[in-house]
Amino acid sequence: MKNNSPEPVKKRLKVLDALRGFALLGVCLANYKELTLYAFYDVEHTTNVQGDSVDDIVNFLMYALVDGKFYTIFSILFGIGFSIIIANAMERGANGMRIFYRRMLILLCFGIAHLMLLWSGDILALYASMGMILPLFWHCSPRNILRWATFFLCLPILTSTIVYACDLQPCAWFFAQMDYWQGRFGIGDWGTWLRDSQSYTELLQFLVMGAFERMTEFISSDRYFKVLGLFLLGLWIGKKRIYTEVELHRTFLMRVMKIGFACGIPFAILHAYYGVKGGLTAPVHTIIETLNIYPLGIAYMATFALYAKRLFGIFRYVGRMALTCYIGQSALAVLLFYGVGFGWGMQLSLPQVVLAALGIYTFESAFAFVWLRYFTFGPLEWIWRMLTYNKWLPIRKA
Repeated sequence: MKNNSPEPVKKRLKVLDALRGFALLGVCLANYKELTLYAFYDVEHTTNVQGDSVDDIVNFLMYALVDGKFYTIFSILFGIGFSIIIANAMERGANGMRIFYRRMLILLCFGIAHLMLLWSGDILALYASMGMILPLFWHCSPRNILRWATFFLCLPILTSTIVYACDLQPCAWFFAQMDYWQGRFGIGDWGTWLRDSQSYTELLQFLVMGAFERMTEFISSDRYFKVLGLFLLGLWIGKKRIYTEVELHRTFLMRVMKIGFACGIPFAILHAYYGVKGGLTAPVHTIIETLNIYPLGIAYMATFALYAKRLFGIFRYVGRMALTCYIGQSALAVLLFYGVGFGWGMQLSLPQVVLAALGIYTFESAFAFVWLRYFTFGPLEWIWRMLTYNKWLPIRKA
């Protein structure tokens, strides 16, 4: 008899929850450059607000140590999560694929709502869309899954070279839509519009244009290939069950850590230098990005799993409420930095942006800790879980 009941919460692995919480810290640091409207500064405003050399140093360090690395961790964890959902469902005799597809459809709805109602930098819709492809690889051997992961992670080097060499314009239609909606709504400077908007309607108008801008980012950076490749890498880790016995795989993880840092750090320095200065062609940028973001992100994961066990308790509460905290970061930023809230945007130097992100994360950590003392799931996780299993689930702890 099939058992379609949810997997018991007590079986959660602390290392995965802690890694997810750790990843959300980096995601918050990366996203708050835009959420505080810092990313929209023009040259004159930058000169007036930023902290000159200190700001430049922080910007360099953000590119080198943060940019892309924590999304790498988050994406790999997504693939691991897929393997756990299917394996656990099979153990209970449930239809794991059906559960997973329903889960992805609901995540897609969350992502679209986030994209169109809060922030145009959403990643959830892309995760849900690429996640629906993962079941096609479930029956592949671990070796073949790793090959497919490598293929998709390296594919952007080829596609960016072709686009550059042939002078193709894959984003042309989306740019045209951006121009159309920007003109229709009379949107001028983006940062000023968001900071000075006095009604939620004005924010919604920006988000219509922003959705098309987000698509240009995905297409120009081949983000879909990268995300799918990282999902598959996570699926490989899941099938090998490396996460269940970290100490048993210590030698392997040590090797991964050393190779990741050795390869990633030199290219991270290049990535940061040219990220600040500019001047790289798309293919060269993609090569440097590939050789620093993935190795460093994976090295961060291995280092955290091996040496940060004492920190698991700090990060795992946020990790258990990852969906709530991710969307919460956007909601709090809109409240604090957009005109529909307090309008504090475009006033911070980059070090202050970092402090703001750390403050938001600290608040979310405290909130998650208190919330999970009384409730079994985060609020959005509860809704997601109930819709996935199509049944009412108690949220309050007995």
